[in-house]
Amino acid sequence: MPVHGEVPWPIPEHTSAKHDIYRHYLHRWFPILIGGANAYPSATYAEGFSGPGIYEDGEPGSPMIAIHALHQEVPATKGISRFLFIDDDPRCIKLLNEQLAPVVASSPRAAPSMPIKVQQGKCEEILEDELTKINAWGQPILAVLDSWGNAPVSFRLLQRLAANPSSEVIVTFEPQYFVRFVTELGDSADEVFGGDRVWRQVADLPDGPTKRRHLLDCYRHTLKSAGFGFLLDFELVDRRGNVLYLVFGTRHKLGVEKMKDALWEVDRAYGVGFRDPRDQQEEALFAVDEPQLAPLGRLVLPEIAKAGLHGRKIGTLIDYTLCETVFRKQHIIPTIESLRAQGKVETRKPGRITYGTEVRTPAS
Repeated sequence: MPVHGEVPWPIPEHTSAKHDIYRHYLHRWFPILIGGANAYPSATYAEGFSGPGIYEDGEPGSPMIAIHALHQEVPATKGISRFLFIDDDPRCIKLLNEQLAPVVASSPRAAPSMPIKVQQGKCEEILEDELTKINAWGQPILAVLDSWGNAPVSFRLLQRLAANPSSEVIVTFEPQYFVRFVTELGDSADEVFGGDRVWRQVADLPDGPTKRRHLLDCYRHTLKSAGFGFLLDFELVDRRGNVLYLVFGTRHKLGVEKMKDALWEVDRAYGVGFRDPRDQQEEALFAVDEPQLAPLGRLVLPEIAKAGLHGRKIGTLIDYTLCETVFRKQHIIPTIESLRAQGKVETRKPGRITYGTEVRTPAS
């Protein structure tokens, strides 16, 4: 991410695409949580690194995107939606307040049904207490933690968010920074990973994708250990190859489905695609209207191989696709058909997929 001198600053390509994902997801999140038949009385959207709410060219920041999504999707008489925006730069706080003032003044929601708090401070130090002050705990929270070069939040805070009803977290960071951050922290980085020391193996790995992939796998394990049972992580990659990680954690499979829908709807006009960090060939997916399924094939083949001659149930492969890859679950059937056409898999029993004759070894 850029070093921010002047405020506001130009919007990076990654950020435009990321905001498009947020926009699509929030248009699903608000109606379910406070607008639907089984809605909660209230929900909170919280940002730990909010920025100034606007970019140099007038592009709205994520705080404005979140509030507009609420106005567009949920009737003014439905529920209470709280907003908490934190940033440690006083210039961002000042400009964000200026951006919010006319939005609040023209909002169809009365002040009690859309309380907004903007607070200066470091996310790690004040987020939990500020959520307490606005009575957010006990109702759903979506915590967006764009790191902006700051340290990831503590494992303890992730645990509390995961234990809160229907709460979710979005964490973003540059992989180069993340590698540098944890390696420079040394032993004290254990807390970032919930006390798990497996991350330390990164010191013995070569620089590049292998090192980054190891740390991302460790962080996925951290989020699961904290209580987020379902994860989605992927790399946003621009045409120049610059990468931004986005990790989404939720306790509900529906949350992963909705976030994937948002991901696959990202506007290609931003010149940013995405890829699965587990794909060894690092194939970026830009043509999202015609999914490139080769990466999914490479990911599911080892899963099929593990089952040997007994094969994998198609339902198991659907769950694997949803919970362990960037692909939608409906992508698995055409992927299997493609692999079958290549002789890489076959159906030996109804509903079960095994390795095909073209790739099966005597040992399998």
